[in-house]
Amino acid sequence: MGDVSGRDAAALVAVRDRFAEWMFERALPFWADVGCDGTADSPACLGAQEYLTLAGVPALPAFKRVRVQARQLFVFSWAALRGWPLAAARADSLYRFLLRAYRPDGGWARLLTREGAVLDATAELYDLAFVVFALAWYARLPGPFSGEAASLARATLGWVCRTMALPDGGFRNCLPDDGQPRQQNPHMHLFEAVLALHGTTGDEGDLAMAHGLYALFLTRFQDPATGALGEYFGPDWHPAPGEQGEWTEPGHHFEWVWLLQAYSAQSGVQTHEQAARLYRFASAHGVEPRTGLVRDGVSRKGVVLRHSARLWAQGEGLRGVLAHAAADSLPLATSMATNLLDRYLSGCPQGTWIDQLDVNARPAAQRIPTSSLYHIVTAYDALDQAARGIGG
Repeated sequence: MGDVSGRDAAALVAVRDRFAEWMFERALPFWADVGCDGTADSPACLGAQEYLTLAGVPALPAFKRVRVQARQLFVFSWAALRGWPLAAARADSLYRFLLRAYRPDGGWARLLTREGAVLDATAELYDLAFVVFALAWYARLPGPFSGEAASLARATLGWVCRTMALPDGGFRNCLPDDGQPRQQNPHMHLFEAVLALHGTTGDEGDLAMAHGLYALFLTRFQDPATGALGEYFGPDWHPAPGEQGEWTEPGHHFEWVWLLQAYSAQSGVQTHEQAARLYRFASAHGVEPRTGLVRDGVSRKGVVLRHSARLWAQGEGLRGVLAHAAADSLPLATSMATNLLDRYLSGCPQGTWIDQLDVNARPAAQRIPTSSLYHIVTAYDALDQAARGIGG
C-alpha cells in the first residue's frame, strides 16, 4: 500500500475501531432482531425484513425480494465466521427461507410473499448472482448444510449457463426476457459470486465463468477511449441509445477495482491497467471535491448527471481505494470511512443508516433498505483487513 506513515496508519486503525463498534455492538444486534421476520422463538423463520421506515420499524410490504434474503444470508454467514454469537442461527434460518424461492427447474424466483410463497417466478440474473454469492459464503460455515449450499451454488451457475447465455457473450437480464437493454451490473455481481465460490472451494473449475465475464468487461463494459464503465447496452453490446448509453456509476467503477484485484489474486491474470483506468475515471469525475462523497451518476465523458450520493457507492468507494493500494490510499480511505460513519450511520435509529444524501449532503432517503447492509459489511471487511495488514 505504498509508504505508510505512523500517523496515517493510526488514523485508519482508529476509524476501523469506530466502525467495528458500530457493526458488532449496534448493527448486527439490531438486524438480528428487528431486521428479521418471524416469531419470538424463531426471529428469522420468515427471512429478513424487506425494508424499514425511517423510524426503524419494519414497513411490512406484501413482497420480499430474493436478492435481499440472499444478501442477509451473506451478512450473517460473514458475521458467524467472525464469531458473532447469534449469527450462525440467523444464517441457518435465512438459508431455509431462501430455499422457498428455488424453482423445480433449477432456477430461482425473484419475489416471495412475506410468508415465503412464490409471488413472481421470474428468474432475474441479478438475483441469481446474489443467491450464488450467499450460498458460497454460507458454505464456509461448519454444519450439515455447507456441502449442500456449495452444490446448489454450482447447480445454479450451470442453470444460468444453460438457459440465460447469449450467443455473443454474457447473459439475459431475466427469464422470461423483458426486452430491456443489456446491463453491466448483474454481470459484475455474477463475477463477484463466482469469485466467492472459488474462494470457498478452491476448485479451479469454479473459477471458469469468471474468465468469460472478465473478457466481457474488457471487450464490452469498459470504454476503450475513456476507461469509463458503461451500464446499459443494446443487443449488439454497443452502448444503448440516448442517456442510458451515456450513464455510468462511479460506485461501480470502484467496485470493479476491488473485484479485479480479487480476480487477479485468485487467477494470476494481470488486471492492474484496467483497474487503474477505472480508478482514475471515478476519482476524477465521480467524487465531489468538497465533501469526498461518491456521486450517483456521471456520463461517459465525466459530466455529472446526478449529484446525489447513495450509501452503497461510499462503501464501494472505500473498497476501491483500499484495493488501489496507492501511496495516498490510507488518508483517503480514512476520510471515506469517516464519511460513512458520520454522514450515513449517524442521525438515524441506532444500527441503521441514511441511504442517500442530496446535492447538499442532506438526508434524502425515504426508507431504510435492508439490502444496504451487504455494502456496509463488505466495506467494513476491506477496511478491517487493511487495518490488520498494517498491524492494527
